[in-house]
Amino acid sequence: MPALPSPVTSPVTSRAPSLCLVGAGPRALGVLDRLGAHAGARGRRLDVHVVDPYPPGSGRIWRAEQHPLLWMNSRAADVTVLPDESCTLSGPLRTGPTLFAWLDAHRAELAERFAQQGQDELHREVLGVGEGTFVSRALGSHYLRWAWERVREALPATVALHEHTARAVDLREGAGGRQLVRLDDGGTLEVDAVLLAQGHPDVLPGPREQALRRFADRHGLGYVAPGYTGDLGLEDDLDLLPPGEDVLVSGMGLAFVDLVVLVAEGRGGRFRTGPGGTLRYEPSGREPRLHVGSRRGVPYRSKITYELASRPPLPRFFTAEAAARRGRELDLRADVWPLIAKELAGAHYHELFTRHPQRTRLPAAEFDRRFAAAAWGSAELDALVEAAVPDPADRLDLPALDRPLAGRGAGDGESVHERVRAHVAADVERRADPRHSPDAAVFAALLSCYATVAELTRRGLLEARSAAVDVDGWWHGFFSYVASGPPPQRLRQLLALADAGVVRFLGGELEVRADEERGCWSARSAERPHEVSARVLVDARLPQPSVRDSADPLLSALAARGEVGEQSFATGDGHELANGRLVVDPAQRVVDRWGRAHPRRFAVGPWVAGGGWAAAFARPRLDAGFFRLNDRIAVDLLALVDAVADGAAPAAVSVVAPRGARSVPSGGTPGGR
Repeated sequence: MPALPSPVTSPVTSRAPSLCLVGAGPRALGVLDRLGAHAGARGRRLDVHVVDPYPPGSGRIWRAEQHPLLWMNSRAADVTVLPDESCTLSGPLRTGPTLFAWLDAHRAELAERFAQQGQDELHREVLGVGEGTFVSRALGSHYLRWAWERVREALPATVALHEHTARAVDLREGAGGRQLVRLDDGGTLEVDAVLLAQGHPDVLPGPREQALRRFADRHGLGYVAPGYTGDLGLEDDLDLLPPGEDVLVSGMGLAFVDLVVLVAEGRGGRFRTGPGGTLRYEPSGREPRLHVGSRRGVPYRSKITYELASRPPLPRFFTAEAAARRGRELDLRADVWPLIAKELAGAHYHELFTRHPQRTRLPAAEFDRRFAAAAWGSAELDALVEAAVPDPADRLDLPALDRPLAGRGAGDGESVHERVRAHVAADVERRADPRHSPDAAVFAALLSCYATVAELTRRGLLEARSAAVDVDGWWHGFFSYVASGPPPQRLRQLLALADAGVVRFLGGELEVRADEERGCWSARSAERPHEVSARVLVDARLPQPSVRDSADPLLSALAARGEVGEQSFATGDGHELANGRLVVDPAQRVVDRWGRAHPRRFAVGPWVAGGGWAAAFARPRLDAGFFRLNDRIAVDLLALVDAVADGAAPAAVSVVAPRGARSVPSGGTPGGR
């Protein structure tokens, strides 16, 4: 095992203890808030450097300078980036408003500012925002910027904040363990510790994308690789997506929703509300024709737009302790899914029997007792549900929820298109109807289950394939499909685009082929026997995390030297499966390829293994893990700089990998991705 990287000579000057936050998005905002709270309580001097080429608070993903048609994916009342009274944090608790509460309190001021600046779209938007509004990302960025300013102003006098509008391109070891952060403007920051919080970096094209690009270039075709749709400029690229051109689109998640918005309304089309509230689309003539399919063949489920009267008891059947009692490594599908399914069903029937007893045939207490005692998937449980819930529409059918087109049989293109269209229309109607409030209970249970699966992964309780492949693949896909879908208005717009001929649905189990003989892209779904061909293919999905293929220069430099690695799990047959995520220890310290946690480097965010990849926002009044993680990182960072200031030099820590999990070098070629 080689020694830690050799120090790089750098002048050492008189200074206060110092930190560098690489990234200035919502996560950095939350950590900075807790740093200020704890440093103020201790009276400790501290210099905090924040490095990001994008505006602090919003960062890249939530910056104001993006297309105003792109929306946030949560209601204004459900978004907060500042703690509230429900949060159980160490140190002083400094609370702040939700996105809606802030907008509502500053509505007149914001409207006047946007009007004076000629930002007509934002001016109209802010005047109409309600609690249930899905605001634009551009408007949401103003909340994040305000929250950053509030946190900055609340910093104690002992804390100095230095904002650097630059990109961090390397991180080196300096004299005495100091960390040298090199910036793309030529400067170098010398600090005691670093927190990597870059959010969602771009990914270099992998072997699949490179092969598709070469095929496209050979035949003069168009290809759009996975990426962040709002950054691709597709609304303006008439050469890549020509008006009237047939375009194959693989994927029907949130990246697809952004795509259809940008190439339709973003190119001058208009949605009009007709009699009875029906929505129709008036084309501009600049739209391509999108032929879209995916594995499920339907878009993500609509966001629910009403509130539960009360939250079901969660977690009840699926806890990390219940899973750990099995005493062995767990297969996510075979061992954990029955616990998840029972948790979801338990929440569903709790809500049904509590709020809609007229649609049941047993007393709630009797059903609950018998349900709790029966094993998931047993004949006993099935018989209980059938006897107690007479209407099949009130029963939770997880296979049908997950694969609504399964078992419908094949059909011609028109019948498949209409089948998908009918599904989307029914989903939008159902998810807005409180008579189906068990759906909202399932949503709440999914949030609980998601946190528990993350805890199982962190503890190393999952077997290798589940941890490396299923968590980010099958499980995250199911969660996103059911619980993280688009606003209902986006799906209504999708229906209007389908009626206008701009969107055609291909069905599920979509297979896209590079047809060398004909020199085109072709696609066929499980529901239709005939292929559709086109000269343009769009991979409408976000890139998968990959430390080794990161386009972020700092991560790339660290990976090339083995100072970071991807999380990998050893299988029983001697193979390695990697999930692309950055390895950290339980304290969020970065782990190198030799299994050592760096004492002065920390990481958190969507690319980080374990609990560090929690969402960038929190739902209010739920004691969200977002805030507890920010608090824990702030405490650990301050403890580190306190130790350095007191002359105690922290050393690298050897990490004992949980049950086969380890860091692998970025240059390796593990399977599973």
